[in-house]
Amino acid sequence: MRDLIVGLSLAATAAFASAPLSAKIKSDEPANLATAFCLAWGHHDATELRKLFLPDADFVNVGALWLHGSDFETFHSRLFKGRFKTSTLQPLIVKVRYLRPDVAVVRWSWRIEVALANGSPAPARFGLMTMIAEKHESHWLISDAQNTNSGPAIPEIDGLKLPIEVPRTP
Repeated sequence: MRDLIVGLSLAATAAFASAPLSAKIKSDEPANLATAFCLAWGHHDATELRKLFLPDADFVNVGALWLHGSDFETFHSRLFKGRFKTSTLQPLIVKVRYLRPDVAVVRWSWRIEVALANGSPAPARFGLMTMIAEKHESHWLISDAQNTNSGPAIPEIDGLKLPIEVPRTP
């Protein structure tokens, strides 16, 4: 019986690994958008990343570039062909606040690892993503998002209870 369970588990894992990326991405709950974003990022697939957004969505990246609509996919496609071609992105903590049953704010901390031009790993960076998500039928899509890099620790936050504590990046 144990061999059957292990065999079925291995078969399910293999089927999941070989399934198209779009079959793996789940956006049935707003909190799942963070994992879906990171999964598409990990495959360096700007098209799949774009599918998480409404067609007219806005996105502000960590460099304060405001991207609208299809420019989001174009920009990320270029990133994935360049300096982020081997990057990995991981969600750390995800918090959801429902504004209405069909609109939610999704905030999540993240860790990204990239390689330097010489191929050696750069120090990990951390940040916080804020998304406005809207429910469309049975799944959630991002209508607006802003990404923020973490910075060095500052004394003004000492003793505060932050909803999401993001590791500080020097």
